[in-house]
Amino acid sequence: MSKETAIFIVVEGRDFDTPFYESVAKSSTYVKERGYQVWLIEQITRKIGASSKGRSAGGKAAALAVFDAYKKSGSLSLVNSGGRRSIVFCMDRDVDDIAKSVRRSPHVIYTPMADAESCVYVYSDFARAIALATSLDESSARDFASRNADWADELAKIWREWIELCCLAAAHRAFCHVGTSKRSAVNENTFGPIIKAEVVRAKRVILSKSQFVPSKHADLERRVKDRLGRVYAAGKARRLLGKHWIPEFLLHLLTSHVGQAPVTLANFKQRAPLAFLAALDFDGSWADYYRKKFEALI
Repeated sequence: MSKETAIFIVVEGRDFDTPFYESVAKSSTYVKERGYQVWLIEQITRKIGASSKGRSAGGKAAALAVFDAYKKSGSLSLVNSGGRRSIVFCMDRDVDDIAKSVRRSPHVIYTPMADAESCVYVYSDFARAIALATSLDESSARDFASRNADWADELAKIWREWIELCCLAAAHRAFCHVGTSKRSAVNENTFGPIIKAEVVRAKRVILSKSQFVPSKHADLERRVKDRLGRVYAAGKARRLLGKHWIPEFLLHLLTSHVGQAPVTLANFKQRAPLAFLAALDFDGSWADYYRKKFEALI
């Protein structure tokens, strides 16, 4: 580890994570003064692969594997003449704490929402972000924001059955049409009433694709239902909403809101992430979640 850098922040996502965590780190005067670097996990595995003639890999699985290797070697934190140097792995939570398990270490920081993008959607200045992502004027964007202030909780409620199925599929490690990168297949017209027959069918497909023996199925379903129920009961269901779902729902709300008005929403889902990122105040209290964890490692 470099003597000039106090904390090395390893991220999994190629397109979005680097600017997000760079901005979080810069928002802490202490972290900025002590020095930080943000590394994409592929940069690390590429170096490892080059030295061992192995293949480089990215994503969460690669980040966890590297974390495990550093932990085993006792090198997650080192002390040199410049002071304490640490490495921290920033991971998307996804639905791992509902469906699987998470690493419990100060050197692994999971997003408070499902992923970095969903943090941006939830914590940004909603009206300003909508104005940036669409051709709505500021007044119209403010009107839309005030009418849809509870959009995240609304989506979590509408898609509760779908979210549960996605968690169940993740718990079973079942690769099928049910997953957090896909829109609901059990709601009429995507955001309408539940189609019970489709819920039954989806569950049947998940079980048929399960990587676990049938004797474990009931226990997996109970665990998912219990954990998910606690999240909803605590009023925190919005943290389950991921980057693939949110812009889909916002576009649905915008389409209904503008009606026949001469507004273009073309490419909204592609523009939205960067628009919300631009409207996010990294000095806000929401970032204390990260700042405190980074600072504690230095």
